[in-house]
Parts: sequence; C-alpha cells; structure tokens
Amino acid sequence: MNLDDLKSGLNGSQLLSKNIENIKNLKISNLLAIGLGIAATFLSQEFDFKKAGFFFPKSAVLAATAPLKIHCGFVLDDFHVFENEFQRGDILGKILTENGVAYPIVHKLVESAKGIFDITSMRIGKKYTFLSNMPGQPPSYLIYEPSPYRFVVFHLDENPCVEVVEREVKTEIATAAGVLETNFWQALTDNGLNDELADGMIDALSTSVDFYHQKVGDRFKVVYEKHFVEGKEVGTGKIIAAAYERDQKEAFAFRFEKPTESCKYFDFDGVPAKKAFLKSPVKFSRISSRFSMNRFHPILRYSRPHFGTDYAAPYGTPILAVADGVVEEATRRGGNGNFVKLRHDGTYESQYLHMQGFAKGIRPGARVGQGQTIGYVGSTGLATGPHVCFRFWKNGNQVDHTRLNLPSAKKMEGTDFEKFKTSRDEMMKMLATVPYRTQEEIFKSRAEMEKKAKVNP
Repeated sequence: MNLDDLKSGLNGSQLLSKNIENIKNLKISNLLAIGLGIAATFLSQEFDFKKAGFFFPKSAVLAATAPLKIHCGFVLDDFHVFENEFQRGDILGKILTENGVAYPIVHKLVESAKGIFDITSMRIGKKYTFLSNMPGQPPSYLIYEPSPYRFVVFHLDENPCVEVVEREVKTEIATAAGVLETNFWQALTDNGLNDELADGMIDALSTSVDFYHQKVGDRFKVVYEKHFVEGKEVGTGKIIAAAYERDQKEAFAFRFEKPTESCKYFDFDGVPAKKAFLKSPVKFSRISSRFSMNRFHPILRYSRPHFGTDYAAPYGTPILAVADGVVEEATRRGGNGNFVKLRHDGTYESQYLHMQGFAKGIRPGARVGQGQTIGYVGSTGLATGPHVCFRFWKNGNQVDHTRLNLPSAKKMEGTDFEKFKTSRDEMMKMLATVPYRTQEEIFKSRAEMEKKAKVNP
C-alpha cells in the first residue's frame, strides 16, 4: 500500500485484496512458467515488493500455504512487532524518539500530519503498533487505531508521511425487543445490546418517555443499524425507528432528516424529539453564580447587576449552542473575553462568555444546530476561574433563562410533514414485524441458557 494507491481511492480492504492477488499471481506464474527450482532461485534473490506496490515481503510468497497474520494491511510475520497502549503523559514525539526514530524524521512527520491527522487526538488506552524490519532496528511504521472504523499509518523512513485509511464498513438492519424487570439499561443488557443503543433510544424518545421514572413491565422494540468491519460487529449505526410501551400506551420515534432541522427524530405526529432550548450550555456542570440584580463582583470588588448564569466547568469543556441559530458575533471584547452571540429567532438570543477559544467554523453568519460545540470553557476577560457566563435575551431584554417558560419544539407542517408521514408509515411496517417480548419469554430464555451452561460449562 502506498500513497498512489490511496490517491486512487482504494480503501484498506481493497488494498489488502490487491496485495494478496499480486502475491497469488506472482507465485502461480513462477511455478507454472519455470518450475519450483527456478522459482526458489528467483525468490532467494532480493526483490523489492514494497516498490511493487504492496507491503508483503518475499517471505509471504514463500509461505504459500501458511495462514497470513495480517493487521492493517501488513503481514506481521515479516516484521518485528512491538505493541503498547498510550499511557497518561504520553505524546507522539516522545514515544517515537524513545523507540529509536531520529528527531528530524519526527519533526517532518509532525509537519506532514497537518491537515491529515490531529496527532494531539491520540487518547489514553488506545493501542499503537511499531513494525521494524529487524529486531533492534528503528521502526519503519507506526500504526494507530483511533476507532474500529479507521487506522493511521505513520511511515518512518527518510520520507515520513501519514496515511489515514478508512476501513470498509458493512451495515445490516437489526431488530431487538425487551421488557423491564429492573431498569431500561438492564433490559438492554439482558438482550445483548450495548450502551450506545441505549443512549440513542433515550435521545430519540426523550420527549415522549420519562426515563427517570421507569416501571417494571415497560416494553420496547427497536429497528437499528449494526456496523461490521472485516466480519466483526464494531458498533451501532442509526436508530431507524423505536417504540416504547407503558401502561398499554405506545410512544414512537422515527428517523427523518429534514434539511432545516438539526433534530433527526420525530414522534408519530411529527413533533421533534428535543426541547426547543437546552437547559444548560455545558454538560455535567454546576451553577456557580446565578442571575442577579445586585451581585458582589469577585474581581471588581463592588456590587453590580449580573445579567447571566455562570456554569463552572474544567478548561476546554465544550460549550454547546442551546438552540438552532445564527452566529451574530464571535470575538473578544473587554471583560467578556472571548464570546459568541447567537440569534435563534425573532424573539430569543443567547451569549456565551469567557471562552478559551472558538470551535472550528464559528464566525459571524455561520448557522449552528442545537447541541453543536461553538467554543470551549476558559477564563478570558474578567473571570476568576474556568466557567461560561451564559446570557439570554427575550425581545431585546436580558432575562433569567432558568425562570422562563421556554417554547416547545414546533410540530412539522406542510410538505415536510407529508413526506414524513410517507416515511413514518414505512417504518411502522418495520416495527410491526418486531414482536414485543414478555417477561415469561425472558424467564424461559434465561432458563434455557442456564441449562446449556450446566451441560457445557
């Protein structure tokens, strides 16, 4: 695999297939044309397979019948392999130099990564693999896997470069159903389903189902996507449709992508599965100072009105737009420090102060969606510590948003609603093929599993 292959549009799986086919063709042609003896003589000579366009060295050709240990397009049997995980305090440059990569190569590699892969995004616990041609030699490649969907190859030779390879993902439609014996998450676990699916269902059904007050006997069913890479299930894709039954009343969520709406899920009547405004611009934060007409300022040391609500959070915490809107300002000014101001409609505006910095693409005129990251918590301007001062306007007046009766999300109308109904009815048919499970069925299934476990411990 080389840069020319990647530029031609081949993905990781296609490259691997191409390399294996090259090997097969070379082996067969040599055996048929000149016989085993001549082939052995030829293969004993130096042959640059890397130059021929694939990673497989000559030992891969000689091992005609041996199973190949392949990882990210490399035959591992032909390299000295060193695997490890990122630990706290690790940075890429340090890891490379500690493993024998010369500093000039590290510098070139960092430069070549710009615009291709963010080397600061490497996370604790993620695996990386060094490949060396011989033990004791500096590595030729570093492989990093940020997710099951892609891997990154760092070429560590005299012409260092970085390649990001997207793995081929196959998507299958799956269904599931369950009944609550204790809580929603346990019901999903009992059915072999993951937290990713639970989070997705909660988001999709949030305006219709109170998940804080679950009841034993509640039932659910869902149609969703499963992702597979190289034959292994790696994650959950989109939830297509979901139903939740409580006290013989059903709530529904259907996926429908409306161009002018950031929300992707709607109930049976076309009402978005979200509130019109988020309660807070920062997740998992606490209010450190409330809206007040007479607050003692901790820096200025005198009392004055505080027309906002302060949310304390660590430096760098994402700040979210509380509703769909357009950026009016994204600048730095006076005691506000770095701030963003959004207009949501003809009535409401919001402002976010003391940011560490702005998110990519946040500039005047940019359209943002509810929940989109617009900046990061900091302490610029008049601030004693990291927080975001959130300000809210109604009809041009600054108000305490925590005391407002904010509007509900608007139901779909017109041609959008007609399109939605057609799509919804098709998804209803899909849901109808998924029977709800009963507690009796779960008890029976569990008993059978326990019986099999005793027979085959």
